[in-house]
Amino acid sequence: MVVAIAHDFTCPWCWIAWHQSQRLKQDLGIGIEWLSYELWPEDLPRPASKPADPPNPDRPVVPSRLELAYYASSVSKPRHYAQDRLIHNALQASEHAKAHGVGEELVARIYSAVWTEGLLVNDVGVLKNLATGIVPDPGAMVDDILARRYADKIVPFDEPAYALGVYNVPTFFIGGRRYAEQPYAVLERAIKVALR
Repeated sequence: MVVAIAHDFTCPWCWIAWHQSQRLKQDLGIGIEWLSYELWPEDLPRPASKPADPPNPDRPVVPSRLELAYYASSVSKPRHYAQDRLIHNALQASEHAKAHGVGEELVARIYSAVWTEGLLVNDVGVLKNLATGIVPDPGAMVDDILARRYADKIVPFDEPAYALGVYNVPTFFIGGRRYAEQPYAVLERAIKVALR
């Protein structure tokens, strides 16, 4: 059984999903197919940033939904947060790797680069270094990225993603149903039901 996962490398929920996918592969023997979805395509308007409100000193500290998700998934909070939300080139690199049978390996390397090393993975030079030893010809991968050869494999947010039923990343496609931002137990149960 192969479970498809709609993802974007800069999404912290997808970092959790990557960890979940590794555990699902180990526990249930499934395969994973990573589907490229781009949360912040170049033409999507960016929301205006504003400083966070200062905490109310009279209220106890409450963990965020994301912090709870890290804890529930036994995933350590990453050392780095994706500074650059532009990710199109990294998604193209993963599609190039997938076409050469090493998509899973490069996806793992890129996630590590973003969340444990803080690398800017939209840079083709960084991607070439990350792909060395994984893809057959990193130079050809860079040429494909610059020629935007795999751009049609990347689904941008918002409307194109919504049209395909993806409103959140990660979205796991299991047994004809979609599961977005779910705990491991929910995904495991869904896969076991689908395998029956």
